[in-house]
This record gives sequence, C-alpha cells and structure tokens, in this order.
Amino acid sequence: MKRKKMKKVALNVCLSLPFISLGQVGQEISSKYPAHIVYKIDDLISKVNLSPEKQIKIAQDFFKLDSLANISLLKGAPSSQLKSYYVVDKKNLKSILSAEEFDLYEYEIDKDNRFLVALKFANNLKLSTKQLSELREQKDYLYATPVATKKEKISFYNSKLESILTKEQYVILLQAIYKEQSIADAKKDWERINQLNIVSNEKNNTEYKKIENYHVLKNGILDLDSEKYDKKGLEKLITKIILEEPLLLIRANILSAGEFKNNSFASIIKYEKDIKLSENQINIILTKYKELEKIRFENEERDLTSKLPLKEPSEYEDIIKILSPEQINIWLGNKHKNQATKVALKNWKKLEMEGLIKDLDKEATVLDFSNYQLKFLIADEKTRMYNTPQYAFYKRDVEQKKPELLKQLDVVARNKSKGITTKNGLTW
Repeated sequence: MKRKKMKKVALNVCLSLPFISLGQVGQEISSKYPAHIVYKIDDLISKVNLSPEKQIKIAQDFFKLDSLANISLLKGAPSSQLKSYYVVDKKNLKSILSAEEFDLYEYEIDKDNRFLVALKFANNLKLSTKQLSELREQKDYLYATPVATKKEKISFYNSKLESILTKEQYVILLQAIYKEQSIADAKKDWERINQLNIVSNEKNNTEYKKIENYHVLKNGILDLDSEKYDKKGLEKLITKIILEEPLLLIRANILSAGEFKNNSFASIIKYEKDIKLSENQINIILTKYKELEKIRFENEERDLTSKLPLKEPSEYEDIIKILSPEQINIWLGNKHKNQATKVALKNWKKLEMEGLIKDLDKEATVLDFSNYQLKFLIADEKTRMYNTPQYAFYKRDVEQKKPELLKQLDVVARNKSKGITTKNGLTW
C-alpha cells in the first residue's frame, strides 16, 4: 500500500512541472550592437532567461570575438577558420551565468541528457546541494568521455541517477522524461474514445486526466529507451501495467478491438449497446473485469513461486447479479451468433461430402442449422451459468429438437467411428 501511495504522489508532482517564461533582447543590446550579435543573444535567451546585465556581458564577449574574426580575415586567414570565432564559448558563458541558468542552457541543447533533465527540474525533485553537485559532475564526466551507443549512454545515466537520487525522485524524473510521449499517447486514446462517443462532456476533463496519468505512470516504469528488459520480461511488465488502465480506456479497447483480455465481462461490454447496459452496469462490469485479470496475473506469479493460487471469482455468479435475464439472453445471442453460423456451414459441407444435399436449399438449410446451433450454445452456457436441473432439462429439450439432417449426420459419424474401430481391431 505504501508503494502505491508513493507512485501517486510522484505522478502529481510530475504533472505540475512549471512553464518557464523567457525574456526578450534588451533595448541596449538591440540599439548598440550589430544585427548578427542581436540574433545570437536572442537565440541564447530563447533557451534561458537572462537579465539585461548578463545580456550585455555576453554581447560584449560576442563583440570581442567578432573583432578578432575581422582582424583574422584582414590578415588573410581563410574563411573556413572564421567559424571558431562564432561558436558559443561554454567556458565564457559559464562564468557569466548562474549554475542554474547554465544547466537550463545545456538542457535546451541536449534534451536527451538525463542529468540535465534532472537539473532542469531540480525544484520539483527537491534536489539537495550535494545531489546538484553530483549530477553536474557526472554530466561533465560524460561530455569528457563520450559513450559509444545510445543504450550504453542511457544505462550510464540510469546507474548514476539511481545512486544519486532517492527512489521517489528517480520515479518522478522518469515520468518527466516521458511526459511529452505520455501526452501524445493520451491524446491518441482520447481521439478514439471521442469517436466511440462513450464519455459525457461533464466528465471529459476528469477522465482524460486519468488516462494521461496512466500513460505517465506506464512510460516512466517501462523506460523503453533504456532497452533494459528482454522480450519476455517486457511482455510480463506490460501485462502488469495494463492492469492499472482506467476503466474508460479498457472499455474503449474492447469496443475498438484494442488490447484486452477476452473474458466474459469483456464480451458483455462488446455488445453493450444491444444489451442496453446502464452506466452503473458498465462500471461494475469493467471493475469485475479488472479484478478477475489481476487475480489471474497474481496466480501466474504464485505458480512460479509454488504458492497456492488465489480463488478466482465466478464470472457467471457476478453476471447473474449484474444483468437481467433478458439482458443475459441478448448477450448470449450476440456472443454465440458467429460460432453458430460457422458450425452450420461446416455441417452443410458434411452433407455435401455424404451426398445428402439433393433438392435442398442451401440458404434455408444453413439458416435452420444456425438457428438450432445458436439455441444449443445458449442452452449449454445457461446450464453452466445457473447449474440447476431446470436448465439441464432445458438443454436436453433443445437437443431433442435437432434438425433431422443433423441427426442423419450424427448417425453417419457413429457408423464411421464403428467402422474405423472394427478395422483397427482386425488389423491388430
């Protein structure tokens, strides 16, 4: 319980990261210095907010370098050497800017640097003076000794960050790193939800925030850029995280053929319009869906450690309490309709193979088979749902009304089975 609370706090902190308002080029700069220097100052303050005094100091440095470039050109130096005079000198810049300003400047140049992300959001992470010093030290070390691959670089970031930051700070940082991606993921889901028209306007903000928070949590935990999990480990972790999906997102996934577990509760949501579920019924069914899948996941984990599995709740027992008898009939009818048609067509092919289709109308015969098969599948599931003698009799009554052609196919199948048994017996 303590762990869950920590994640929630981290999420809220991450989502409240500040917007930094940047300044403008001072009047003294724009009126006294050449256009290219004004441009460079403007580019600089687009990355970090600077006071007029610091802008002037930096402009003076740029002006000195510009003068040196002109002298070099007059002395006949090749134009290819001029570039060195117009590259921002980090050493000079660092002497003018505060440590925090220099962190922000470097972050804007290298946003993938996780040490700089931590330094940018130092206030939100509540970094100590020691932590700030260690992060800057590791950042400088990495610049001095570049790492070969992206994976190695991120592995280096993470190993150092885990040792410098607290667990809570590290969680917040990862969520901040993936914030933009999380917002994009949430917007994509929200677009799908709006197309399905399954949320009322008054709940828009609340439900959207739940989905965004879920993606922030998910992306921060997965940290896909780090490639730290093998395929099996990643699949397992994703399965676990998906169990935390907001109910609305689960509903959208079921209705739009997204990722979901195909249990009985999911199949009810799939046909929610035909069943005419109330909002309360939908919420209860989605909650039951999550509860069931969480227990199944925990049971898989327990199997690996030889612990006794948790008892799964009875899907049928819950469904009988949630849905009316009429709604159950509609659900089962929709659920088994396609399967009934498939079996009917399969039986028609059997008739063809046995030469029993003379003078038969295919469409009418397949429809007759399909209607029977649907009644049988519904009766069979109801027998398992209610588990009473009444429904056992009901199923038997349906079976007794099997179309004559299907009964003939049963006889053919039995005779063939006996023939095969006899043949096998003689061979032996």
